[in-house]
Amino acid sequence: MRNNTSREAHGLRIQNLKSQVEERLEALLEDGGYAPPNLLAAMRHALLSGGKRFRPLLFILTVPQGDDRKAALDIGCALEMVHTASLILDDLPCMDDADLRRDKPATHKVFGQATAILAAISLLTRGMNILAALEGVPGDRRARLVAVLSQAVGHTGLAAGQEVDLTEAPGISMNVEEKNWLKTGRFFSAMAEMASILSDRGEEETVGLSDLAFHIGSAFQALDDLLDATAAPEDLGKNVGKDIGKSTMINDRGEAATRRTYLSHLNSANEALARCGIEEEPICLMLQSIHQMAFRNDVPV
Repeated sequence: MRNNTSREAHGLRIQNLKSQVEERLEALLEDGGYAPPNLLAAMRHALLSGGKRFRPLLFILTVPQGDDRKAALDIGCALEMVHTASLILDDLPCMDDADLRRDKPATHKVFGQATAILAAISLLTRGMNILAALEGVPGDRRARLVAVLSQAVGHTGLAAGQEVDLTEAPGISMNVEEKNWLKTGRFFSAMAEMASILSDRGEEETVGLSDLAFHIGSAFQALDDLLDATAAPEDLGKNVGKDIGKSTMINDRGEAATRRTYLSHLNSANEALARCGIEEEPICLMLQSIHQMAFRNDVPV
């Protein structure tokens, strides 16, 4: 009974945090400046049209309670803006050519490709602006936060992974896990480093957060490969089958090996939590919810 009560309490806490994230995201888009209504509408369509908000929730929960809570919320929202910008670009016809995202038409299907690209740029720069202007955070830390996130999404991070995924990058020798790390894991790694910067963590906790991020990011990409090959669009709220013909974990190694990789990283992520200096149960519950999503979509993990 106590365990069930605890789970319910943590579940309510996560739902409350998610509501705070949703409210703050909307507020941060309304900054009082002039923006063409169509551009702002495209940004809102992409950002406020749903989503699990896993990244901002994870970031907030990796900052100890009482430490910079307002700043943690704003950083989490900045991370979600940058992540959403990457989704807009991923869905473009010249990229993954997807027409469904978060159970709604992809941004370029509603607003056209030009406005979608401008919306992605605007969300990316708005996220960086939020980091640079954080209240109550010393200037040197704000600068480090911007540096870490910008590097994670640039030509040595997410953009590099997408280029390799699209073109196989002639002249670059990179296995599927290295590519996946750039596409997905690098962002989670940046989140861990940013949490350490914000709350000035010691070496042991910093290493623990880094390990947690590595395994969560790796588990996410393995699961994404599985779901792209096995789930239906209505289950995920986005297009599937985009990776046919590409070098992915499931295409290169098969479903069974991808499943084992996913489970191994998920277990290692749970083990790393004990070294992060944070409350473990809410994050365990979030990781379990991702795992249950795999079961709901008939992925035999």
